[in-house]
Amino acid sequence: MTTAQVREFFSTTYYKFTRLYSALRVEEDEPQLRVPEKTIRCIWNDQLFKTGDLTTTDNESLKVVYPGHWNFGSGPDFTHAIIEVDGKAYEGDVELHVYSTDWKAHRHAENKEYDRVVLHVFMWKGRGAKASLRQPPVRAAGPSGKHIYELELKSFLKKGVIELTHELDFDAYPVFNKINLGRCHKPLADLSEEKLAHLLSSAGDARILTKMNRFHDRVIANGYEQTVYEGVAEALGYPVNKEPFRALAESLPLSRIRELVPPDLKNKEKIMRLQALLFGMSGLIEFKNLDRDALPADEKKYFSRLDKIWSQYKTQCPPQTLRPEHWKFGGMRPANYPYRRIAALGRLVARHDAEGIFADFLKALGSCQAEDKELERKQARNLHEFFCLKAEDDYWAGHYTAGGKPLARAQQLVGPERSQAVVVNILIPIGLIYAQASKSQALEGTLDQLFVFAKRFPDNKSTRFMKHYILGNRKELLDLLVGEKEAQGLMQVYQDYCTQNDNNCNRCRFPEIVKKYFD
Repeated sequence: MTTAQVREFFSTTYYKFTRLYSALRVEEDEPQLRVPEKTIRCIWNDQLFKTGDLTTTDNESLKVVYPGHWNFGSGPDFTHAIIEVDGKAYEGDVELHVYSTDWKAHRHAENKEYDRVVLHVFMWKGRGAKASLRQPPVRAAGPSGKHIYELELKSFLKKGVIELTHELDFDAYPVFNKINLGRCHKPLADLSEEKLAHLLSSAGDARILTKMNRFHDRVIANGYEQTVYEGVAEALGYPVNKEPFRALAESLPLSRIRELVPPDLKNKEKIMRLQALLFGMSGLIEFKNLDRDALPADEKKYFSRLDKIWSQYKTQCPPQTLRPEHWKFGGMRPANYPYRRIAALGRLVARHDAEGIFADFLKALGSCQAEDKELERKQARNLHEFFCLKAEDDYWAGHYTAGGKPLARAQQLVGPERSQAVVVNILIPIGLIYAQASKSQALEGTLDQLFVFAKRFPDNKSTRFMKHYILGNRKELLDLLVGEKEAQGLMQVYQDYCTQNDNNCNRCRFPEIVKKYFD
């Protein structure tokens, strides 16, 4: 193949212009039954109240110019809202509560994340009608002591709050709000199908290239295998335990594991030692609330063996930096608890200890390559399942927690969906570094096809939000999200522009860029 014929497998179109841009830069008394705070969020999100008649608790006229963006993380419920009070405009965040007193109860005045709040919205003053009669109203004030306007919603609702609570489809939120369509929606919708498909595909490639650059220096400093090991650990911790998992892999590097665990051990013993090392270094080996004396004999034997191995290795390991409080167990399915993921990491290291995870992956890729033949879909599926772990004989395949009730049937420690995520987010970017360093267009092409064939992951709250906010939930636009590549492209657009502009559409240049580079 001549130089003129070299094909660009991972398009840099979106990546280049984005880097260029980045360089520039109804009334109802308080009910006796509990109303979820999410009801208030949904009411605010869809502005289900008489917006033309609003007044603050100090009887100032109030107009909601823009309700803000539903916040997925910590801090205020909506960010970058625009309001007018007595005709004067204010831009900032909005915090929502069921009761006015929740501001103080939640100690927001002590949290700097709430320093940009301009409006405190609640359904009722005080906590309970009697309480509000006994006590003077508690006014919200930000961490810096600045004035915060307040709105009591109950007098302005179009329907009763109980009725709204029953009508609202909580699972559909935070989307389906016509007010919250991004400014980029119209120019994107005006593009031809071919051009929008190219933009999403190119943005997906840019996501891989961005990850590749993130890994590049780590590969130079630590080598391919250690970088992959850290990346796999981080991916197993997604979304809320990425940092402690990476810290675990950094504190117990492969080089030290090889010194501690003899390569000629039987596989079962090797797995046990690796899990003991990882549980020990994670700070979780005490297994909080585990009553060892109440365990069945086989389970007691497993945990006793872990304890014994760790006591033998502990003095030979680097200092522990992780503690139980660094790990999160809330906000995830029990199948993703850190215990199971740490056990899975130990099994993966054991499975690939002879050559290494990355070396074995390259070997698997090579067996699928042909000089003039593209990767087939079935081959791609097998590669996407590279990290799958059935491990029926592992304690953690049958339990979510230490000493917990056994599962009705064993569950994979790593299933197809998580395996594909690790391949796409870790192995393809690092594989691309290797392919370019070795000047292997064949390998680059195989990696490209592996990305193209990746199935789209199920939607989560973030992707549902982006599909609405950017694509307007229009079927003809959503149909272009044919695979994970295009879905990753949508995510990249959101991260490059929405988050970089603090979710403030008024500051974003992406609508102009769409017209300039793609229209």
